[in-house]
Amino acid sequence: MNLPGKMNFSKPEAFIFCFFVLSALLTAFFIASPPAAGAENMGYGEVKASENEETALITYFFSDHDICDARVLFREPLEDASLRFTLSSGKEVLKSETLQLGPVEEGQEVTKILFWGLPEDFGKERDSYTARIFVENGNETLETRKLSFSYRNAVLSNLKVLDFSADSEKASALISLASPTGFGYVQMPEPGMVDLDLKLLTGGEIVYSEKLENIPVMDAYYKAIYWPFLLEKGRNYTALLKVRSHSPALTTAYISEFEAEEKVEILDADVDVDEYGASVTVVGKSQVPFDGIIRVVLTPEGGEPQVFEETADILTAGKEDTVGIIWQGAPRGDYNVMIYVINPEGEVLDSYETVLRVFEPVAVVTPSEKSPASGLPAVLGIFLCSGVLLGRKKEKGRRRGR
Repeated sequence: MNLPGKMNFSKPEAFIFCFFVLSALLTAFFIASPPAAGAENMGYGEVKASENEETALITYFFSDHDICDARVLFREPLEDASLRFTLSSGKEVLKSETLQLGPVEEGQEVTKILFWGLPEDFGKERDSYTARIFVENGNETLETRKLSFSYRNAVLSNLKVLDFSADSEKASALISLASPTGFGYVQMPEPGMVDLDLKLLTGGEIVYSEKLENIPVMDAYYKAIYWPFLLEKGRNYTALLKVRSHSPALTTAYISEFEAEEKVEILDADVDVDEYGASVTVVGKSQVPFDGIIRVVLTPEGGEPQVFEETADILTAGKEDTVGIIWQGAPRGDYNVMIYVINPEGEVLDSYETVLRVFEPVAVVTPSEKSPASGLPAVLGIFLCSGVLLGRKKEKGRRRGR
């Protein structure tokens, strides 16, 4: 019986064998390796810049059918910088606008938001749009970027923005989970994670900005952001909210416009009227300061109305003031009481109506011209009424503080 002998490789054969083994191992390693980090899907209508050594770097660019939002970092000083935005569909340019920046400094970052201003139903028949931004210095183009999007806004697959509104006091948003459709059974919606980016603009300039990141949405999420500065009465403002979901990475934008105006409310539960007078508490609901009066009209049945006025404190959002009005000598009977909050232009901002029954009139002491000492009871009467109204105000403060 012949026994197998030892296998003997010559040097060339051993080298070829090792080369094929090593090649197979390296191929298997690279196939199994995950893709490189940093390749983030920016989602609908949104791109971020790649790092380079250009004079101007577009660090953020977003666009949809309504707005265009861009952020540019200037790495060198320029004398005549500008941003040019274009919106096109196919070969047709629908909108082109240039925002002049003038001189910019090294390291300066500029954020600009442009409203395309297209009609509401314009372009429904078009398949897609292309938005472009050009960073220019004089006639020289330093950097450019483009992105494409469809007419319809992106839809957050597992989230739904139920409401977004803004006024002179605040901006508020309500977000909920979208209920998935199942086949014959009910599926529970999966929790989502979002980032909120709120900006307030007037005259094309950003006057306020706030970002909230990594917000978990388990069921319904409500957020109100109050303006931390005063607004100018009669000025038009635009609030822009961008909602970015983490999975999938999609960004949608929402707009709310308003004209800044005063707003004051009467706290119904804190209105007191009796035979001594009236106590009225008002609260500011706007960042446009209110500087007006409280007017109380006391009208007896079948009689002439009596008007009482008192100046209120200057009110802004969340600030309260209690105003006391004293009347004396109201005869026995039933009265209609109307309370008005009036601004300097004579506009009624809020009103409240109630009734009053006087069982025993408060005695009125008229000071005698011949005897100065006789004026003391009248002074004491006024002091007593003031004390009663002041006591009400303190009592209200204790109730609210509990």
